[in-house]
Amino acid sequence: MKRVVWVIGLLAVVESASAAIQYEFRQSTHSDLESMPSADFTGRAVIDGDRSRVDFLSGNAYTPGTYLIATNGSRTLTFVNPSKKSYVEVNAGSVATALGSAKISIANKKVGVTLLEDHPTIAGLPTDHYRLTFSYDITVTFGTLPLSETVHTVIDKWVTQAFGDVGEMFLASGALKTGNPDLDELSDAENTKVKGFALRQTINVTTVNNAPQVAKQLPLRRTSTQTREITITSIEPKAALPNMLFTIPAGYHKADPLRDDSQKAPLQILSMEPSGD
Repeated sequence: MKRVVWVIGLLAVVESASAAIQYEFRQSTHSDLESMPSADFTGRAVIDGDRSRVDFLSGNAYTPGTYLIATNGSRTLTFVNPSKKSYVEVNAGSVATALGSAKISIANKKVGVTLLEDHPTIAGLPTDHYRLTFSYDITVTFGTLPLSETVHTVIDKWVTQAFGDVGEMFLASGALKTGNPDLDELSDAENTKVKGFALRQTINVTTVNNAPQVAKQLPLRRTSTQTREITITSIEPKAALPNMLFTIPAGYHKADPLRDDSQKAPLQILSMEPSGD
């Protein structure tokens, strides 16, 4: 996820357990479902232990100038809007627990990992290309009505070892558990099967609706696809980052996300496919 000119010097710095990293990236999400509009944006991120911050620089997903901070891994997220001097808090741990309490079951699970032969240079660093594949049937029961889909996911990761375990330490510090063993196992596989820091990642998800066709007048869309891609465009290690980067400025007020839609609180649109992202 990042770019460096002096690789040898970089390795010496980043191998320190206390090292931080800063990088810029671009991310896009596209789906063939009309209810899920495309999103494209660029940002600047920093990771320092279990603290992180993402500043949104451009794009249509978030208002440029707003930023997201987390101080305990990814368990608590705070979305800050400087133009309104306000913020919105999201308890990701509670969201995960709520997801785990839902009646969700997974069957016919298959997980694969392959190391491919290409080693492209991304953001100035050579990478190893891994492909993860997930295939399973997921059923969500609403009352007495079970809804089932078959999910096929292909994740390509181009990773570097130049940053030691910085990324793994951050993921571990905020590791979210739903309490549903099937969901948690899928999330763990996505986050731990491939070692290294991803400089580029693409996720392609195809879902097949297994519900029977009820009436010709109300046709059900049987197959849908969604693609998400993130690419690091530059990166550098940081010896230390000021605490003010991870704190809400004095005088900012807590906004009501139901009344202030400009906040665009960072809640992912959930499908029936569990995600560790």
